[in-house]
Amino acid sequence: MNTFGSQRRLKMTTEELKNAAVSVLEKPYHTQLYLILKVGDELIMRLADIEDKNTAPEIQRMFVGFVNNTIISNDNIIIRSLSVADELPNAIYEYDYESYPEELGVFKKFSIETAVKSEKFNFKTDNLSQLFGYIIYLGSMENGIVLFKKHYSISLIKRDSFLLGAIKSAERFEKLPGEDIIRLNDSIQLVRINEVIFVLDLKMLERNMGFSALIQKAASETVEAIQTLEILDDIQVLKDALCEPAFSRKLSRVKKSSPIFKLGITKEAIIEFTKTTPELAGKFKYSDDGNKIRLDTKKSKDAFLKLMNDSFLRSELTKQYYEASTKDNITQASN
Repeated sequence: MNTFGSQRRLKMTTEELKNAAVSVLEKPYHTQLYLILKVGDELIMRLADIEDKNTAPEIQRMFVGFVNNTIISNDNIIIRSLSVADELPNAIYEYDYESYPEELGVFKKFSIETAVKSEKFNFKTDNLSQLFGYIIYLGSMENGIVLFKKHYSISLIKRDSFLLGAIKSAERFEKLPGEDIIRLNDSIQLVRINEVIFVLDLKMLERNMGFSALIQKAASETVEAIQTLEILDDIQVLKDALCEPAFSRKLSRVKKSSPIFKLGITKEAIIEFTKTTPELAGKFKYSDDGNKIRLDTKKSKDAFLKLMNDSFLRSELTKQYYEASTKDNITQASN
């Protein structure tokens, strides 16, 4: 297939991800729970003491079940790059950005060797009201699966709340002893295996992990780079689209990864390509002199984004045109 270049390939295939998870759980492993507290602007980690005969096995059962159901036994799971995420059913997204927001750093840098030395959460000196999230570790000292779960205030029941519970084998509700209670379930938003981060919940990443600001900055830089090409009749259309999360995610990778910028493809070559490629027929309108593209519809904006990502390919064998979001460059010079 002919193309201006290539996009970065996924670090792990679905099969490799499943095998990596199996390799952790088929050997002796343990489970540890860490509480991530947000104290001021700083995220700190505390080890949760769950080492009793009832709590530890139940927590392990819950999160091992999550890994089995979501990854290992899930025949429908597919992996996509986060930068081109379009919220497909059964998709998880490989984090393929070079930069990481600070909120994601504690998860990315998590090391079991360091974590086991962490201070234990202490109800006298630590505050559950500062709870930001959880890191769950399944594995050994050599190999493991790291999970992240965001904490929401609705999951914390303070001891000054009125707790009403039913007495077993009775019909009466009675006030329960007042203690701080955390409701914990297996709703996981991030997974890290073999140093590769996978995102399961895009909205959580954008709203709570500082990711939205990161992609906004990168997307704005892409718009500036496109503006220098003088290829659009009205650059403001792209600037206005920066408020759309899905569009910004895809736009954010263009400047650094698109072969169009890497190879210095000219404005004239791009315009000619849009006019002579059957797949792009009718997708764009042009300025009166025909030298600039007009983006006046959502369809034209989406097509322009794919164009700038070099996603329209032609097979030399069949002479057919295809749209591809992931491509491997096989045009490297041989030694």
